[in-house]
Amino acid sequence: MKTIVTLAMTCLLAGQVFDENHENHQAHNAQKSSLTDADKLQIAVQKICPVSGQELGVMGDPIKIKAGEQTAFLCCKGCQGKQIKAEHWKTVQARMAKAQGTCPIMEKEVDSTMKSTVVNGQQIFVCCPPCIPKIQADPQTSITKVNTSYVKFVAAENQVASDQLHLKAQGICPVSGQKLGSMGTPLKVKFGEKEIGFLCCKGCVGKDLKAEHWTTVQTNLAKAQGVCPVMDEPVDSSMESTVVNGRKIFVCCPPCIKKIDSAPAEFVAKLDTQIANGGKSVSKSTDGHNHEEGHDHSTRKHDK
Repeated sequence: MKTIVTLAMTCLLAGQVFDENHENHQAHNAQKSSLTDADKLQIAVQKICPVSGQELGVMGDPIKIKAGEQTAFLCCKGCQGKQIKAEHWKTVQARMAKAQGTCPIMEKEVDSTMKSTVVNGQQIFVCCPPCIPKIQADPQTSITKVNTSYVKFVAAENQVASDQLHLKAQGICPVSGQKLGSMGTPLKVKFGEKEIGFLCCKGCVGKDLKAEHWTTVQTNLAKAQGVCPVMDEPVDSSMESTVVNGRKIFVCCPPCIKKIDSAPAEFVAKLDTQIANGGKSVSKSTDGHNHEEGHDHSTRKHDK
């Protein structure tokens, strides 16, 4: 179970593109989250509050409750004691079943209309009633299987969200110059050995990238990124960059590359958050701690 939850949190941190609480900020928060890794995995699967319908996490740490025997989460204290709304609970159930995918006993596909059981606060859907006593006899094995499915589900959702932000940032096809999306669903491809990007259509596959369009793509990516994810200083396409997990990240100075390369998932997540926030930094605060801890920019000059 511990291995599964640790893996889950790796996926969650890699794809939580709208989370504005960067890890460096969390380390300085006086009040730390009481949520466990298992809680965070379930929150990512549940996604919405069954009372308000709000996305969990946008109003601070979700509130852990019991809905009957089942553990569930509310978006805020204001929803405590209020009645769960049927339409929101139906959405939650549908997501839980979809994330689970298959019955942990028979490995047959499940959906939210099927029977379920609750073990250790976790709801598990089954393909048929005879599977319920088997789950209850050995709940941990089934919970581990379900959580493995949850990890894959959350990672896939996060990747889709990340791709959408990447596509938005790139803007145009580097072969045709067409706006991405104007020719149907863009194709995800690899440019060179590391960098991943998008083409507008199948007709552009295998063709050479055009220099003028590639320059525009680089300008678009840097503009969408806005600032260096390490030092929060403005970047443009003339500056140094690194490619991690297929994504190009521009930096204000070469020392930042080493930091990004050492924690690629963290910085790709921050890149996506910056894109989602219009290229604005999400690390600056007024809490008095030093955001430039690591290397000094006071006398730095950019390479031209």
